[in-house]
Amino acid sequence: MKKNKKTYKPRLLALELTRQCRFNCQHCRADAERTAPQDEMTTEQWKKILESIAAYEKCVVIMTGGEPTERDDLIELIEHSRQIGLRVVMATCGYALDDATLAKLKDAGVQALSFSLDGATAETHDAFRRTPGAFETVVGAAKATRRAGLRFQINTTITRTNLAEVPAIAELARELGAAVFNPFILVPTGRGDEIREEILEPSQYSALLGDLLKLRDGSPVELRVTCGPQYARLYREEEAQRSDVHISGCMGGRGFGFISHRGDIQTCGFLDISAGNLVENGYDFAAIWDQSTFLHEIRDVASYKGKCGACAYAKVCGGCRARAYTMTGDYQAEDPVCWYESKETK
Repeated sequence: MKKNKKTYKPRLLALELTRQCRFNCQHCRADAERTAPQDEMTTEQWKKILESIAAYEKCVVIMTGGEPTERDDLIELIEHSRQIGLRVVMATCGYALDDATLAKLKDAGVQALSFSLDGATAETHDAFRRTPGAFETVVGAAKATRRAGLRFQINTTITRTNLAEVPAIAELARELGAAVFNPFILVPTGRGDEIREEILEPSQYSALLGDLLKLRDGSPVELRVTCGPQYARLYREEEAQRSDVHISGCMGGRGFGFISHRGDIQTCGFLDISAGNLVENGYDFAAIWDQSTFLHEIRDVASYKGKCGACAYAKVCGGCRARAYTMTGDYQAEDPVCWYESKETK
């Protein structure tokens, strides 16, 4: 096994506290259900994981799901995270949030929230979420979060169906008071495998990223792109004279990690391959993060194949390993939505 000399410390770790959720979103990578899975970890197991993370790196943890508010111990886990030096943010559908709940979350130590908005109208968002009233729910939750004085961002999973609505969704995010607008480029995994025909064509993807660059320049809302690492290359090319902002490509397995509801460490929630299970190894986060053969392969850009393997921007972008895996069965293959033909080799 090739050893990486560089140490990769996570800046963000997403914790899948549960796969329980009342919504039925067509793209859900967790394939969440209305009841909690039997293999969901206990409060004490999650506390041991949090302590192992904190001993390794005082990073930001994202409480996510499913829907994290379905767990009765959510406040306890947030408070424990804060006590051991971790910073906490939360990804939520918003259906359990009101002024009183938000006050409790803020007091417990939550620093920011993220909401998903996949359409600019109730018609498109509710159809995407397959839940009547989902649009009204998330808009109401965002407004309540603003009243509570908590920072929040709007996430949007982009497919062929809602591609034309991106500018209107971005404007709605601004009107709601979001600090960040964060488009996610569809990775058809979990329930999303049923809509893989919705994945963008390379030409659509190229045009979208160009539009997002223009949108970023003209908006007071910070713009980030997830599962779209080619955005980092475009930014590097078009904004080479600017050094005030650093745009990263794929951070999975490097600056970002994911821990499943069963305790598996993954590069992200979309690449469902375990680097090792924290329950089985005695809650030693460092051992898996530093020593996993799988993670070393993900970090070894020189081992990538196809266009990604030859691209001069491979270290800037990295391609989406999850999309490569779900579309080809090989996480080292080229990103199937990338249109770029590198004129230089790395």
